[in-house]
Amino acid sequence: MDDVIILVKTTYTRDEEGNMIPSPAERQVLCRNESVSRSEYYQAAQVGMHPEYIFVLSHFMDYEGEKFIRYTDWMNRIHELYVTRTYRRPNSTELEIVAGERTGHGNEHESGSGA
Repeated sequence: MDDVIILVKTTYTRDEEGNMIPSPAERQVLCRNESVSRSEYYQAAQVGMHPEYIFVLSHFMDYEGEKFIRYTDWMNRIHELYVTRTYRRPNSTELEIVAGERTGHGNEHESGSGA
């Protein structure tokens, strides 16, 4: 595992008036970055999804259902990503997280970054 991603999960608490207040929690995990296959990319595009990254975690228990990822690439660009699916590899503890760039549609507050 030679890369790092930041998994972002949002929890909610109530303030004194009863309003739900989002509270993002972030944590770093080690991973391996793999390429999305051409066939997977085009199949997903047919249903409006755009997978661009596959991150492989060494153990599926390192993932707690987060829906957002922050990733800094080798050129030091920060990417705000949305998890499109996960896949536990057969006969392995490894977990694939497939993610794509966020497009700005809905739930913007959930990333915790104000993107």
